[in-house]
Amino acid sequence: MNVLLEGYRSFCETADRELYAALASGQQPHTLVIGCSDSRIVPEEIFGAKPGELFVLRNVGNRCPQEDFGAACAVTYAVAHLHVRNAVVLAHADCGAVKAASHPEHLHEEALKGWLGEESCQGACLEESVKNWGIRQLHRLNSMEVVRDALAREELVTGLFYFDIATLRLDYFDGTHWKTGIEDL
Repeated sequence: MNVLLEGYRSFCETADRELYAALASGQQPHTLVIGCSDSRIVPEEIFGAKPGELFVLRNVGNRCPQEDFGAACAVTYAVAHLHVRNAVVLAHADCGAVKAASHPEHLHEEALKGWLGEESCQGACLEESVKNWGIRQLHRLNSMEVVRDALAREELVTGLFYFDIATLRLDYFDGTHWKTGIEDL
């Protein structure tokens, strides 16, 4: 607990108090990010966002199943009530969820079996498997009624990014092909 309290003290010393005072009256994020719970993946840092700019849904494996009330509720709230203009899936290198789903015989805990056990992984290597996993989550996002409706009204753009932790490379899936590295975006 002490590490958290020390972090809070440090935060208070450097926080933009005017920004937080403005945020106290509400939020208007421009983007919904569906990211992984992995502690190495921090969407605000990766995308250079300030507090209030991203509405972030994090779970193991950046999954977006319609039947999960938590994911469906976050997506619905972001799109229908906060009116985000972008909704993206953020996949990443060395994803433990993809590795675990690739070897379901190692999933012993009921919660992990239930969350990852029905997923499949296709790919010749881990990066390809993670990217294919991300594409599947993007398709799930795009199939949600609230997202389909916003896309049809041209009020929302959806996308998929892949972040390489070791190199900081950011790849973008345009719906058909992967564009590798920020210079191609």
